[in-house]
Amino acid sequence: MKDIKKTLFMKEAASGKSHNILVEICIAGLLFFIASVAMGLVQIPALTAYLLSNQDYMSMLLAGRLDTQKMLSVFSNIPEWIMIVMLFAEILLTLIVMLYCRFFEKRKFSTLGFVRKGMVKQYLTGIIAGTVAFSIAYLLCLVTGSIKYEGIAASISPLYIIGYFLGYLLQGMAEEVLCRGYLMVSLSRRYHVTLAIVTNSLFFAFLHSSNNGVSPLAYLNLFLFGVFASLLLLDFGNIWIVAAFHSIWNFVQGNIYGVQVSGMRVTNSVVSTSYTDGMEFINGGAFGMEGGLAVTLVFMAGIALLCIHLYKKGAIIDINITGQEEYICQGVQADGNEEISQAAENTTAVQQDNNIYEQDVQMFQEAGGPEETDISNNIIINREADVLDSEVIKNNNASIQAGENTGSQDSVQQTSFDESYFKD
Repeated sequence: MKDIKKTLFMKEAASGKSHNILVEICIAGLLFFIASVAMGLVQIPALTAYLLSNQDYMSMLLAGRLDTQKMLSVFSNIPEWIMIVMLFAEILLTLIVMLYCRFFEKRKFSTLGFVRKGMVKQYLTGIIAGTVAFSIAYLLCLVTGSIKYEGIAASISPLYIIGYFLGYLLQGMAEEVLCRGYLMVSLSRRYHVTLAIVTNSLFFAFLHSSNNGVSPLAYLNLFLFGVFASLLLLDFGNIWIVAAFHSIWNFVQGNIYGVQVSGMRVTNSVVSTSYTDGMEFINGGAFGMEGGLAVTLVFMAGIALLCIHLYKKGAIIDINITGQEEYICQGVQADGNEEISQAAENTTAVQQDNNIYEQDVQMFQEAGGPEETDISNNIIINREADVLDSEVIKNNNASIQAGENTGSQDSVQQTSFDESYFKD
């Protein structure tokens, strides 16, 4: 079975305390909930200003009775400037995740993928890649006739276009920090990277459950986008390129081509696009092109290209090999490290003793005495003394090396040992 090598910042995050998969998902969900409440509080002044300026709402308020149909109409026709405010409020999600990691898990911001080296280049690369990717999906819909290009939009507000662009930069970064920077990296501390990719992609798709027009194919595309974004982060080793791709993908489809963004209709765009009835399977229908087959093909092709690139650079390896490498790298922290170190020292000592013994034998032979050696059995034979006792010789040798005279002088003479022969 194959897995993907961890990036440097993922290995850095692994030094902290990890949680099981259910706890990590719950933490990510809790962070999203807290951020949603905070964003709602920020949006209250903007919504209040809108409602007070809406005649239908004010008439109902003054009459003391609320019409359900009119209320739905009021909230479904929220002006675009409030949508831009909502996009800007997404920065709170990024800040909440970063603060949690910094103060509760004691993790550096770099463990979320905020790598400084080449950040500008990576971000620009993500913008270009996201623009090209969605343009290909748009072209596929044009070729199949599932959408119709209706030319440049009649009315364009540059101020709104700029507002959307800046808002999507914050929104795309927020979702990537939560799903990829936090959840995927956190899961990789205890589980294989592949499992971390699948889990964070499912979580990302689930976050869009309340969007208008969501369908089974839309869920699949959201999951595929999560897989693609995860592989992009692993391939390039930073979150800048992933966040840029996500942000520009949303901006291009909504404010350049005039297509719904995950169910949200944007009226202020450069190009006007209409949908062909009966071809929702390709163009995505009410959810937008993200709910259609054209986007499915684009993401599948993108995933295949990233997998090929990761394989060529050696980032896709066997899980067993990965485990062995990690064990060796972390051997210093392992409980059995002292035994491994002691075994290495013993091996070195044995080699040194063998070298000393060979030197002693060579000196003994060069002395020209009547003695002979049998190296294979580690026994020294003195023919004149008719002694064949390896234990006696070993004891004498040990006494001489220790500087002690434990044996009698006769026994030493009887075996014809010369002390100079055995000096190290």
